[in-house]
Amino acid sequence: MIQREIESRGIRTASIIHLPKVAEKVRPPRMMHIQFPLGRTFGRAFDIELQTRIVKDLLDLAIYGGPKELVRLDYKWK
Repeated sequence: MIQREIESRGIRTASIIHLPKVAEKVRPPRMMHIQFPLGRTFGRAFDIELQTRIVKDLLDLAIYGGPKELVRLDYKWK
């Protein structure tokens, strides 16, 4: 997996996932699960506030998260 190779070179990574059971088999270094429809990872189009929060959450996970950490976001699809 590309993330593991990047991590082996000292660069921290994090993924946003939709299907936790699949991601748990692949085991990327840090995972953030969001319960939004596939293709809508960052929410509805033009919802800049929500999109910004999700990106900040992902960056926080990449910076502060532990190895093999899974964070479940509680954002709700409307």
